[in-house]
Amino acid sequence: MANPAPKARSTAVRALAPAEFLRELAAELATGDIRLPSFPDVAQRVQRVLEDPRATPAQVAQVIGIDAALAARILRLSNSAFLNPSGKPITELQQAVNRLGHQLVRCTAVSFALQQMKVGEGEAVLRPQLHELWRKGTLVASIAYVLGRETKAANPDEALVAGLMHNIGSLYITVRAHQAGGELATDAAATQLLNKGHARIAAAILGHWKFAPSIVAAVGNQNSTEPQKAGADRLNDVLVAAIALVPCVFYRALLDETVTALGPFERLGLDAADCKRLLTATAQQIKSLHSALAG
Repeated sequence: MANPAPKARSTAVRALAPAEFLRELAAELATGDIRLPSFPDVAQRVQRVLEDPRATPAQVAQVIGIDAALAARILRLSNSAFLNPSGKPITELQQAVNRLGHQLVRCTAVSFALQQMKVGEGEAVLRPQLHELWRKGTLVASIAYVLGRETKAANPDEALVAGLMHNIGSLYITVRAHQAGGELATDAAATQLLNKGHARIAAAILGHWKFAPSIVAAVGNQNSTEPQKAGADRLNDVLVAAIALVPCVFYRALLDETVTALGPFERLGLDAADCKRLLTATAQQIKSLHSALAG
């Protein structure tokens, strides 16, 4: 999570066309240069401790405990009906870290940082776009968790993290385009073109942030409905299906067309009736997860 770009760099980007802008972002990310403004220090400290494979839950909890708001977010998520269906309260941060696991703790720290991030001039315009991206992420995550759990095609916690992080590329592009100004931030056609490259950008970011390779691969291949190479294909199928089901949460009439149009549903052994049952049964859990992550 690097420092914001200097003004001279932003000025240089302003004249670029969307395709050139994407290539420049990809080149930056290839060197680990991630330019998001003013991430909270605690999020960076959590990132660093999680990069150590020897870090214990107690050590992770100690770092999280430095910031009361992040600690509260972690505890709230671990006690949500979605992730703690038994309802037995978790009151200690170390317990919460054990329950969530390092990938979901990392994901929560990232989400906390994104919501706390100050984007500078024009924030009132940009903030609703970022909120909508995160809202969609929580929906995809909730559906992916259920699909992974019910089909046993993927680890549910990995599916949850992949869902939450699936549009981090879109968020990054949105922030950087806003910094660049001009048509990149305001033109609908430019935005559409930029977002076609979001999966590749997301994979580069998640790889740099040391997310599990299976999650990075699934997020990077989310625009493909064909079977992927062994190791990522099952999680990829779950993620693609979850993304496709988002409109069906609001319009169940779309289920038949959605399910029959995509190969991942067949490979997961799901028909429209199965998906309708899953969406109905988990409506409250989806609401619980969104509430826990929204802060």
